[in-house]
Amino acid sequence: MKKGIGKKQSKEPGKKLSKGKKIAIIIGSVVAVLLIVVLVLPSLLFRGMKPTSANATETVTLQRSNLTQSISVSGVVETAETTSIYSTLNYAVKEILVEVGDTVEAGDIIAVLDTANLENDVAQAEINYNSAVRNLSNSVTNAQNSLASAQITLEQREIAVANAEKDLATAKANAAKPFDSTTYDRAITDAKVTLDRKKSEATTALSEYTTALLNFDDYKYQNTITDAQISLDRKKLDRDQAKMDLDKAKADYDDARYYTTYDSTEEREAAEEAAKKALDAAQKTYDNAQNAVDDAQRTLDRAKTDLTRAKDDAVKSAKDKSDSANKARDDAQRAYDKAVQDKTRAANDNKEANATKVANAEKSLVDAQKQLEAAQNSLKNAENSLSQSGATTNVDLQELTLDKLNRQLADGEIVAEASGVITAVNAKVGATPSGVLFVIDNKDELYVSARVKEYNLNTLSIGQEILITTDATGDQVFSAILSYISPKAVSEAGSTSVEFEVRATLTDPDEAIKIGMNAFLNIITNTKENVYAVPVSAVVTNDRGSFVYSVPEATPNAGGGRRPQGRPGEASEGVEILVTVGLKTSTSVEIIGASLQDGMQILTDPEGKLSDGTEQGGFGMMPFGRG
Repeated sequence: MKKGIGKKQSKEPGKKLSKGKKIAIIIGSVVAVLLIVVLVLPSLLFRGMKPTSANATETVTLQRSNLTQSISVSGVVETAETTSIYSTLNYAVKEILVEVGDTVEAGDIIAVLDTANLENDVAQAEINYNSAVRNLSNSVTNAQNSLASAQITLEQREIAVANAEKDLATAKANAAKPFDSTTYDRAITDAKVTLDRKKSEATTALSEYTTALLNFDDYKYQNTITDAQISLDRKKLDRDQAKMDLDKAKADYDDARYYTTYDSTEEREAAEEAAKKALDAAQKTYDNAQNAVDDAQRTLDRAKTDLTRAKDDAVKSAKDKSDSANKARDDAQRAYDKAVQDKTRAANDNKEANATKVANAEKSLVDAQKQLEAAQNSLKNAENSLSQSGATTNVDLQELTLDKLNRQLADGEIVAEASGVITAVNAKVGATPSGVLFVIDNKDELYVSARVKEYNLNTLSIGQEILITTDATGDQVFSAILSYISPKAVSEAGSTSVEFEVRATLTDPDEAIKIGMNAFLNIITNTKENVYAVPVSAVVTNDRGSFVYSVPEATPNAGGGRRPQGRPGEASEGVEILVTVGLKTSTSVEIIGASLQDGMQILTDPEGKLSDGTEQGGFGMMPFGRG
């Protein structure tokens, strides 16, 4: 507690405080005094107070007791063993002998089915049994006939297997023989000879073609071309000379007509006529010369064409011959390749044919062996049938059927498969049984299922003691132990309140505890014996420690009398007592202190007494000195 509040002031030397600063100092001093009154005085007053009376609602008598820390949760009573009763018979329920809540023992009849049709089936089964007995004698004769037939079939299958083995040996021997390729080898040899000849002819034809293409004899044609070229050049010279003569004649004619002066018209006309005749003669000579050039050109072109044609003909002839020779060579190559392929194909075909024959022979042998095995099995079956024909196989079967129906008839009475309480009756009179007909719960193995918060898990362990109460049983308390803690939270994913299931198994089940009841669990997590405990509100904790407050007049001294009023704040005088807080529950708290003793009257709410102005009047205010 604060004893007072002061304020340190400082001034610079040689300076006087202003009026405003003086006012501020005065206000600060007043505030400091008020704070002292508010903070310190109530504590001093409280330490000096003494109750005028010890009211039972305000104090608690201090005495040693056991303090238990626990977790309280609610849950539901369930059973650890549930038995469901079914029926496999499709007969209507005739009578139900129990109701929900009835207690039954294992073997008790709880329902009866209408088995009238089943009784008819039993009668028919008896008829079938008698018929089987009568037919027993006929089976021996039939078995003997079947045996004879099986023996004949077996002999036939043995012969078939022997033949199949011979066929397989023959097929394998043929497959092992080398392929006879004489005919194919001869054809290949002939084809090879022909191919070589055709290749030689093709080579010769190619050489001739190359010669015709590159070394054609054009001497005669070249001479003709040369002569034609010389004649053409000569004709061109003659034409050029005729052209000059023609041009001169044209000039003479123009001169005669336009430029020459004549003495007379006759002389002019005679000159023009003579010039015209000379021009015509020159034109004719030129035309003849041009025709001669054209003829010479055609002769030259024809000579060249003859050379080209002769060369092309020679090349074409040589090419045709070469092509023909190549074709003959290719045909011979194909014939040779075909002969080789024919041999290969024939060898493969022969190999495949032999392999097919071997495979078919093997398959035939396997089939024959299977048929032989089947015949052997048939023979064994026939022998067994014969040996069993005198037995009561069918009779036994009919007898088993009859016994089965009799057992079903007995199952027409539905019995309890376990002891306990009937908690569900789903069977209905007149209805065919379907699903669970009855539910029997074991009332001797009950537990309470509840949920606890995750922050309580670290205080729980299997085997902890639990106290159980219910609304139906009032204050009666039942013992249980913690038998199960779920490994996984049972609250919804993402929930802000995570919970885990726990189970409390009743150690001594009582008839008053019913399955499905709501129950309340008090899970004891910690216990301290022979300690002082007071209500939580009786302990005041501040910066000096934790304290309880006793009522001095009601606190006995060591001699049995009243302890005298002491100085306020002194524990030895019984007003304020310094304690250490121990185990704490939701309502009580353990206190430990050297000054504590049995019989002390401890205020249950000292802070409430101080805060309530009407109650403070009941306490005497003590001076700051000894009272």
